[in-house]
Amino acid sequence: MEEQVKRLIRKSLHMRLQGMGRIDNIRTNEALIETWITAIVALGYADNDVEIAAKDINKIQSQILGEFSIEDTRAFVYLVRDRFPEEIAAFIRYVELKEKYTEDAITFAVLQELQDITEGDFYNSRF
Repeated sequence: MEEQVKRLIRKSLHMRLQGMGRIDNIRTNEALIETWITAIVALGYADNDVEIAAKDINKIQSQILGEFSIEDTRAFVYLVRDRFPEEIAAFIRYVELKEKYTEDAITFAVLQELQDITEGDFYNSRF
């Protein structure tokens, strides 16, 4: 079920980027989306607590890359939190409902959180 929720969030992120072209000089939009998903999931499990999410992400980054700046991780998590509040809310709904409701009910609740996102809504989010 979690992978299905992530797919819905990826679709939402793609919709936000619709018509934007490549937004980064180094990483593809697809690579950025995968990075954003990491922060969205971490924030979802941390109930939108940036410090907890940053520490969780930083622990994994440090295991892969060696020591990694927690402050850089915090900045990234804050950026994702400010840009994608609907996607984070959708993942939080999934976390809240996953033990109690059917997949259909969870999918409906997640889609409700994402319903107001429109094509090209990247810079119009709370960024």
